[in-house]
Amino acid sequence: MNRIIRQKEAGFSFVELAIVLLLVGIVAAFATPQITNAMRQYRLNMAIRQLTDLVQRGKAEAVAENRKASLVVDTNNRKIGLIVDDGSGTILRTDFVTLPEGVNFAKPANAAAPIAGAPTSLNVSFPAQNGSPTIFQQDFTSRGFLSVATPGTINAIYVGSNADYRAITITSVGGVRTFQWKAGAWQSMRG
Repeated sequence: MNRIIRQKEAGFSFVELAIVLLLVGIVAAFATPQITNAMRQYRLNMAIRQLTDLVQRGKAEAVAENRKASLVVDTNNRKIGLIVDDGSGTILRTDFVTLPEGVNFAKPANAAAPIAGAPTSLNVSFPAQNGSPTIFQQDFTSRGFLSVATPGTINAIYVGSNADYRAITITSVGGVRTFQWKAGAWQSMRG
């Protein structure tokens, strides 16, 4: 009799193990889409923070050095950078930041502008750098304002991942706002 009792206490039965694996599979099936969506949202928010930080850094650099500073966007390589020059226009370096994995320069189809006057025809509305279709550059004046021909100009950068999108707008006087695409409309990301 002792032998029978010891054999029962030796481990799990196949049925018990199958039930546990089934429960783990069910939990994983429900959790995976939520985790995937959370990661996509996190990467988009990280991208918009990187863009905002570089815009603010470019403005601060222009004011601190009392000379032009420039932001450059390379849509083909998914990068945005700050151009550092010696004051006479000779580029010393460009500090690039790559967008997070899965995030591209993109906007929703047929989306309205996040704010009145923001362009929507391109994913990046900065002027093209030397006529390039994939590299764009926006200069800031020594006062931290956009260097533009027309006062009141608004530039926008759109980033997206699948059906989720974010936008950053920069006004000609240096105002920066961020937006997220929700329920078919842009909503401000302010606290």
